[in-house]
Amino acid sequence: MTADKLSASDLAVLGLLAYSEGERSGYDLWRLADRSVGLIWAPARSQIYKVLTRLAALGLTSTRTVEQAERPDKQLHRLTEDGRRALELWLGEVEPEEEPDVDLLKIFFGRYAPAGAALAQAKAYRDRFAADYDRYRELDRTLSRSERNRFPLRVLDLGLRRAGAAKGWAGELVGELEGGGRE
Repeated sequence: MTADKLSASDLAVLGLLAYSEGERSGYDLWRLADRSVGLIWAPARSQIYKVLTRLAALGLTSTRTVEQAERPDKQLHRLTEDGRRALELWLGEVEPEEEPDVDLLKIFFGRYAPAGAALAQAKAYRDRFAADYDRYRELDRTLSRSERNRFPLRVLDLGLRRAGAAKGWAGELVGELEGGGRE
C-alpha cells in the first residue's frame, strides 16, 4: 500500500499510532488527537473507527480484542511494519501544492520521517507562506485606501499577519533543524 492511496485521515491515524508508541483503542486515539493534533486535524470519533477498520483491512495496523467484564470488548490497534513504512513514505513526500494543515500534520509527525524529510517539509512550509506574504504585500501596495476598501484592507492585513507569522515560525524551525535538532 502506498501513501498516495491513503487519505490524510488514514495517515493521521497512522501518525497517532506511531506517536502513542503502543496499542490504543479508537477512543484513546480520538482523545490523543484532541490533545495533540486537534487544532490541525479534529476527527469525529466515528471517523477514527472507520479509519481503523480500513487500515486493519489493508494490513497497516493489527488489532487485538480485549475482553471486558462490564463493558463491550475493546479493540486495541497497533501500527504494523507496513503501516510504519506507509507513514514514512507520506512524511518523506514534500508536495508543493499541499494544504497547509497537511503540511503541519507532517511536521508534527516529523520524528517518524526519513532523515532530512522534516527539514524539507519545514522549508516548503516556510517558502509557501513567504510567497503568500509577498503576494499579499504586492496587493497591499495596489489597493486604494478609500473607505470603500476598509473591510477588504482589514482582511488583507490579517492575511499579511498570518502569512508573516507562519513564515517566521517555519523559518525558526528550519534553523533548529539545520542546527541538528530532529525531535
